[in-house]
Amino acid sequence: MRTTLLNYFPHEDAPFFKGMHITTALLVLSQIINSNWTRREAMGAGGLESVITWFHILSGFVLIACSVFLAGWMLSQRGFAWYFAWMKLDFSGFMRDLKIVRNFTLPDAQSGGIASAIQGLGVMSLLAVSLTGGLWFLLSNMPSPNASLAHDVLHWHKTLTTLIEIYFYAHGIMGLLHMLLKIYD
Repeated sequence: MRTTLLNYFPHEDAPFFKGMHITTALLVLSQIINSNWTRREAMGAGGLESVITWFHILSGFVLIACSVFLAGWMLSQRGFAWYFAWMKLDFSGFMRDLKIVRNFTLPDAQSGGIASAIQGLGVMSLLAVSLTGGLWFLLSNMPSPNASLAHDVLHWHKTLTTLIEIYFYAHGIMGLLHMLLKIYD
């Protein structure tokens, strides 16, 4: 039987979640690419810059829904402690994973482990970026906008976007590494 690259993606036990994961990754990638051509002034101007800006805004709202879904699904399936054990100062999962890494092996996701913490932080970061973008859009389009607050929220959105870009590339590289190790295992 022919094996496709999709067979090596995680979450084979939850195909809908796998689809949401891939959809979210593609939306985030499109947001990263098109963000350089978005302008507040272009929203009502027409032309290509307006289309790109509106695509960025609308796909950003879709990302809010995706990140809420991902966070809800993750927490309902495995619970808060699986992803955020470090917040309770429980680093036992980290320590187990570090022992495995010292043997030049990649650890599987486990409660309180490195991969679980990274996944939790990534989804929460995605939620923060998309919510600040949505909040900026709402604030900047109110009848009497609070320009200072909208500016501050946009600043936070851009700052968090830098962090999510780093996460996106690092997560993607680690995901590809895991897939390659599965293929050649």
